[in-house]
Amino acid sequence: MLEIVRMGLERRDQIAAIWADAFEPDPMMRWVFPDDSTRRKSLMRWWGFLLDRMPPGAELHGTRVDGCVAYWQSPRSETNASGTADDSSGQSDWQAEFVAMMTELLGDLFPSRMEALGKMQQARLTEPHWYLSVLGTSPDQQSKGLGSRVLAPMLERCDRNGVLAYLESTNPANVGFYRRHGFESIDEFYLADGVLITPMSREPHPPED
Repeated sequence: MLEIVRMGLERRDQIAAIWADAFEPDPMMRWVFPDDSTRRKSLMRWWGFLLDRMPPGAELHGTRVDGCVAYWQSPRSETNASGTADDSSGQSDWQAEFVAMMTELLGDLFPSRMEALGKMQQARLTEPHWYLSVLGTSPDQQSKGLGSRVLAPMLERCDRNGVLAYLESTNPANVGFYRRHGFESIDEFYLADGVLITPMSREPHPPED
């Protein structure tokens, strides 16, 4: 029987690799990192950075055998939670490090990409919610139901505790999958160049007595 477990950062590199492989063909990531020859390497750094700076309360759920991993941010998480004290420019240490990394990876594309990605942050729900920041499955493990199994524990918790869940779908092909798990589209907007973002939320479904 497939076991879904809480994962730790001792598997950081394996998790980053799963997400890099899963998101290499993603429309948003193809736009953010347009060079086919370097995209996977850039994604490894992107995901590794985010894993290293997970905010308090965040959780990683996945299959015990590498294949699919979900990253959830807690309703208690704050935008700046993974940083240290702000410097005089108002940026936390982690934000400054992120800007430096993305400037290195993107060069002249950096301003337009960061401005567009800021739209996703602005679209976030204001109500308390569990945020599905990432759900990625290795290409050779897709279409086996792993994503549904990995989502199940948190969705059941949301139902039990009466908490919203929220995500942004960066690939129109995935919207139907999330709808089957109770998410509904609450908006649509384009980042640029036809990259459609679909914010989706899921109302809790209290367990039947």
